[in-house]
Amino acid sequence: MAARVVRFGDPSAIAIARETLRPPRGNEVLVRVTHAALGSTDVLARRGGYALQPVPGFVPGYDFVGVLETESAVSAALGLRAGARVAGVFPRMGAHATRLVVSPTFLVAVPDALTSEAAAVLPLNGVTAALALRYAGPARSVLIQGITGAVGSLAAQLALRDGRTVLGTGTTTPPAPDVTLVDYRDPGWPASVREQTGGGVEAAIDHTGSPLVREAVAPSGVVVRTAFAGRAGHERDDAVRGSATAVLRRFGHPREIVCSVPFWVLRKRPEYRRMLTGLLADASEGRLRVFEPEVIAFDAVWAAHRAAEARAVGRTVVLRM
Repeated sequence: MAARVVRFGDPSAIAIARETLRPPRGNEVLVRVTHAALGSTDVLARRGGYALQPVPGFVPGYDFVGVLETESAVSAALGLRAGARVAGVFPRMGAHATRLVVSPTFLVAVPDALTSEAAAVLPLNGVTAALALRYAGPARSVLIQGITGAVGSLAAQLALRDGRTVLGTGTTTPPAPDVTLVDYRDPGWPASVREQTGGGVEAAIDHTGSPLVREAVAPSGVVVRTAFAGRAGHERDDAVRGSATAVLRRFGHPREIVCSVPFWVLRKRPEYRRMLTGLLADASEGRLRVFEPEVIAFDAVWAAHRAAEARAVGRTVVLRM
C-alpha cells in the first residue's frame, strides 16, 4: 500500500493504493515500514509547490523507520540482518508506503532504547540540522531561522553542544536557556542581531530564503539555505530562483551555500550513515531532544496531512503504517 499524490491540491489529493512491489535486485533489501514522518516538505509537495516533484503521481515521504525483511551481502557487511529495526532517508520521496525496496546503503540500525515513533521524527530533520552546521564551518556565532521548529531546535542543540553562541528567530520559548531569541515580527531584527554580535553573526541557517538574513550576517560569514519558503502559489518558482541566487553568491560577502539533504545523501552515503547513526544514538541516550511524535494511522493519512499543515509547536506528525 502507498499514499500517492494523484493531483496537486488539498489533502483529498492523496489516494491510498495497493501497488505491486518489484522484488529486490542485486544487493537491494526489502523493508516493512512501521513509521514515516510527514512534514512541511510533504505538504508543500502535495500542494504542487516543491521543485523536486514538479508533476503529480509520486509517493511523498523522505524518511522512515521499519523492519528489515530481507538481507544481502551489502546489508550483512553493514551489520544489518533480517529482523533488525532500521531507519533511513531516501534521496527521493517514496517513504509513505508499507513496504520499500531500497539499497541498504541508505539504512542504519535503530538503537534498542529508542522507540520507533521517536526515531521516525529524527532522520530528515536531524540530518538537515547537522549538515547545515557542517556547512557553517567553524563559525562561533550562529543565527538559526525558526529556532523553535523541528530542524531549528535540533540545530540549536547541536550548535550549543559545539560551544557556539546561538541566536534564533521565533516568538515562543527557545529550545534551550542559552539561546538568544529574536522576534522576527520586528522589521529591525537584523539590526538587532548585528548590535548584539558586534557586526553580525558568523553564520546563519535559513529555511525561508529571505534576503533579510544577509543583513544579520557579517560580511566574512556564511548563509546556509536549507529551503526557500516562497510566496503562496509561487513556491516552486521562488525556490528555483532562490537556489540559483544562492549559487551565484557562493563567493559573496557573506557567501551562501545551498544545503540539499537529498542530493547529499545520494552522493555521501558513508558520511550520511555515520551522521544518522550518531544522531539516533544521541536521541537514545538523552543527549538530543526530539519533537514529540503525533502518531496518526496510515489509513487516516488525510487527517495526518491536515495535522502537518497545522504545525503544532513541539510536535511532528508520524504515520503509523
